Amino acid sequence: MFDSDFEDNVFRRRLLKEVAPGVPVNFSFYSPSVKVQVMYPAEHMPGANGRYVGNAVTIEFVPEDAAAVERVREYVWHWEHHNAFTAVRKINHLRRGVCPGSVQGMLELVRGVDKRAAAKAAEAIDPDDLRGLLDERDFKNLARVPGMGEKRARAVIEFHDNETNGRRFLHAANRNDRFRGAPVQTELDLDRDLEEQVWEHAEKARRLGDPDPLGPNEPPGHTTVRNANLLHPLPMTPSLMGRSVFYPEQIELFADTLKRVLIDGEKLAGVDALRIQRGKLFHTTKMPGVGMKTRARVLASGLLDDEYTYENLVSIPGITEAQALTIATAAKEEAPRTEVRVH
Repeated sequence: MFDSDFEDNVFRRRLLKEVAPGVPVNFSFYSPSVKVQVMYPAEHMPGANGRYVGNAVTIEFVPEDAAAVERVREYVWHWEHHNAFTAVRKINHLRRGVCPGSVQGMLELVRGVDKRAAAKAAEAIDPDDLRGLLDERDFKNLARVPGMGEKRARAVIEFHDNETNGRRFLHAANRNDRFRGAPVQTELDLDRDLEEQVWEHAEKARRLGDPDPLGPNEPPGHTTVRNANLLHPLPMTPSLMGRSVFYPEQIELFADTLKRVLIDGEKLAGVDALRIQRGKLFHTTKMPGVGMKTRARVLASGLLDDEYTYENLVSIPGITEAQALTIATAAKEEAPRTEVRVH
């Protein structure tokens, strides 16, 4: 995984330091042979709020306490040794080796500020002075810092203003963005009805996916909550998952969860509370004789996950008795799995 023992040791010390309660940790799978869509231990790690973000091959953990921190470290090191292509590439979205509280850490988060410019600035200013310039929005003095200049100074101040303000956006994207167009953003007005805004957002987001639920080749879409920088999903907020075909009960539940998090200030725990996904059984369980067309027919029937009974399933056109029995049996089973990987 690492080029030298020295780099290995530096990374280990940094990981021990930076995996802390309440701090998002992003664990990325870059190998083309390891594209994880469902991994049970990651999603159900107690107190760690594991979920999938971005391109659906990155796991974000938000540990709640010291015990969850240790669980995240154990999980990370298991995968470090399991596959040389999987690693913690991003912690707090910074390159490996950068402390997020340092001058370089604060500057490298900003698009347009590379590591060389951030390193020059770090030689001339300390973190407290930089925070003071940002809080006062002192553009002129920040532009005089070596490595900054006018353009970078404006970008840094704008970035940190966006990080601290209360604007919230729904961000919908498709993994296959090159063919489906740019992501869709909807700014939330927390004084208006959230469900109405989520419905409007879902209508716009449908162009990112195949509206035909029987379409076999459409990659999954996703909607996350982001701040004004629109760069990364906010930690501890829900995610609406699907194939860009959003169902009424998904949107209602997603809007209700948004209200609990953004307005009532509730702190959710666990992927089941964070992600609103219909038909999760098909993503987490391999069932013999149940293929993509059968799965699509069940999803198109309008049945909720808790309505997968034999009687309901066998009444769906195109579903055989054997398939209905297999799905109903799988829905009743609650035994935890170790993991499921989709290549």
